[in-house]
Amino acid sequence: MIRGYVALGILLTCLSACRASADVCDRQRSVPRSECAALRAFYESTDGPGWKDQRGWLTTEQVCDWHGVVCTSGHVTAISLNYNELTGSLPAQIGDLPELHTLSGYFNHLAGPLPPELAEASHLQRVILHDNLLEGSLPPEWGGLTELEQIDLGNNQLSGPIPESWGGMQSLLELRLERNQLSGLLPPSFGQLTQLQGLMLDNNPLEGTVPQEWGSLNNLRMFSLYGTQVSGPLPAALEDVPASGYDRLRLGGR
Repeated sequence: MIRGYVALGILLTCLSACRASADVCDRQRSVPRSECAALRAFYESTDGPGWKDQRGWLTTEQVCDWHGVVCTSGHVTAISLNYNELTGSLPAQIGDLPELHTLSGYFNHLAGPLPPELAEASHLQRVILHDNLLEGSLPPEWGGLTELEQIDLGNNQLSGPIPESWGGMQSLLELRLERNQLSGLLPPSFGQLTQLQGLMLDNNPLEGTVPQEWGSLNNLRMFSLYGTQVSGPLPAALEDVPASGYDRLRLGGR
């Protein structure tokens, strides 16, 4: 009997907390309700109660004062929760933040797949999620994010091919995918990324050769395929591009 009362108490506490969080989104006027609901889904999906710092989340009506949330002109424009003990996965509802410019959550414990729905945040400029436990494939849908300037997904557990569609990210300045499990051939479409300044693909089981189309990447300042199975000659434009500010280009682990 006592055990039953304890279980009932826990259930009522959980229901009360869920109702309170829903009420916050009903009462607040900082951002559209759909954006508050997307933040709530993010909090719940990444174990918000276990975060190192969760100030304000679902407890105050000033959504734009929640830790790591930035708003501009009444919309959520950034989520920055680095080194914050996030676990779980990124929810599909993150696509309900249409004005999101920055999603940053590096050095956490995020797992699961990258949500294709993030492509609905059409003004996205930065995705920085390196040093997590993310897995699954790179979403082809992200190729439509034409304002995206920086993607850093290094040191995760992502697998499968690099989507050909990512050649459509024509504002991209930096793409870091090193230390994952990405495989297959390098996409020729990356030759369209003529603004690209950094391309780090090292330590992935990629194979084949460097497409000659990549010879148009004249703005590259950093480029590495170290620790891959890519072989063959480089396009002339890439021959002298270093893997960092100090190291020479390393190709195929040699």
